Amino acid sequence: SFSSSVPQTSTPVVPSEHPASNAHMKQLPLCLQLCVSTFIVHASCITSTVAFQIASPPVTLSRFFAVVGNKSTISPSLAYSSTASGQRLTLAMSTPNASERGIDATGYVPTGKPGSLERLCSVALRACELMTPLISSIYQEILSSINSEHDNNATIKSKVETVKQDNSTFTIADGLVQRLLINVLFDQVKFRAIVGEEEEDSCEDPAQQSWNLVQGLEVPRHIQPLVDSTKVNIESLAREHLPSDDVAYEQLSVFVDPIDGTREFATGHGEQCSICIGFADESGRAIAGLVYRPLTTPTPTFVAGSKAEKYAICHLNESSDVVKGGILTTNGSISPFMETLIYDEMQTKRIKSGGAGNKMLLLLENSIKRRNAEQMDGNDHQSSSMLYIQDRGVSRWDTCGAEACLEAFGGTLVKLTSVLESNSTLDQSDKYTYLASNTNLDFIPGSAFLTKYNSANGGINFKPNQKAVDVRDVKPYANTCGMVALGNEMNSADGLRYVTDAINRAARRDAPSLD
Repeated sequence: SFSSSVPQTSTPVVPSEHPASNAHMKQLPLCLQLCVSTFIVHASCITSTVAFQIASPPVTLSRFFAVVGNKSTISPSLAYSSTASGQRLTLAMSTPNASERGIDATGYVPTGKPGSLERLCSVALRACELMTPLISSIYQEILSSINSEHDNNATIKSKVETVKQDNSTFTIADGLVQRLLINVLFDQVKFRAIVGEEEEDSCEDPAQQSWNLVQGLEVPRHIQPLVDSTKVNIESLAREHLPSDDVAYEQLSVFVDPIDGTREFATGHGEQCSICIGFADESGRAIAGLVYRPLTTPTPTFVAGSKAEKYAICHLNESSDVVKGGILTTNGSISPFMETLIYDEMQTKRIKSGGAGNKMLLLLENSIKRRNAEQMDGNDHQSSSMLYIQDRGVSRWDTCGAEACLEAFGGTLVKLTSVLESNSTLDQSDKYTYLASNTNLDFIPGSAFLTKYNSANGGINFKPNQKAVDVRDVKPYANTCGMVALGNEMNSADGLRYVTDAINRAARRDAPSLD
């Protein structure tokens, strides 16, 4: 039950725009979420009081207060007392005006101190939210072409997608999102380097490029105004919250995959695509990141975090239950090694899904739900553990942000080759190196097979089953060592030993493809 007092002249912040609402609130029990929403609405008022009564132990109320108080600019006073039906929580606050609190014209309030990794992730998350309508509009073009039974189907498709040299798909969403992040959001920030998946035409000067033309593809006319408005909004976001004179990030390398899972995006499975943004330190270790799924329903889902700053937020899919364990794999074919590992050595099931970032979020979703289920019923849900193991390569921009997010939530991501050589003790040397480079910094001569995806020359002039023996054979950012991703529940001595033993047994029967 609620009672509140709000000045009539107040202009409340919309709850969904507030960081405490769209992220931290999701960590609370469902019964408290409406209370938090109401509180956030009042938070932009000059003075207000919110009181509610709910049957909940004091520890839950303390958690509520910590989430709203510590993760926002609000400093409320708190008091609760026991009643016959539970506890009564009363909050009263006197808040500064919007400009003093760093709120921009949209009501957005960044979290984290200026110069922190949390601030960087918070602003990047806001940029993803601002880009979502644009991404959705492009996706609707693709859906229209898929569902169309008319002769102009090919014409519609040609406006938004094409095929790259390595036979992978490229859409105008890939190009526009990368431009908006690298050439707008991060343009004035002093980073060590920024690496994006998509290559701009060599003749295109970022300052002179046309935003209505992306690698030869013309943006549909009805989408062009949305491109312009999104660009303006992100320019404003960067100007307000990422000042160009800040040197706090000058040792960071940024890895961007604008649309991870482009194949799914282009074939009508957009809920499996994600925006992946990772930040690595001067030694090339992933230390902060964000994975954002713009097309999940009813709302976008995401995870962001930095283990170093004890920062971890998420808004994940709440509709599905904890699954009965399994190994996440690509939607396509898998190697004999993976078949042996899944069905013989681990005797579990295969969970097909597209996009590396999406699979990381599925892993985290299940890990968090499993932990919550154990807290609720006190039972061990070890059988519901989900793993993501892949012997076929992805790239650094696919894994940098995801690795940082996994670590922020207690998980880990390591190279498969390290697990093959391990006795269940893994360290930082077993992880990928995220630095701008002309050569592959994690290359192992003679271990990986050359493919059109990892070959430096785009799959030209190499024989079937030919292994890469020279670092110049492979692309600088190809993850040619495979990977193993574990949630919090498996990132322990026993969990690593179980996974390592199973992988090595499978490898003795069928060698990993590492392609």
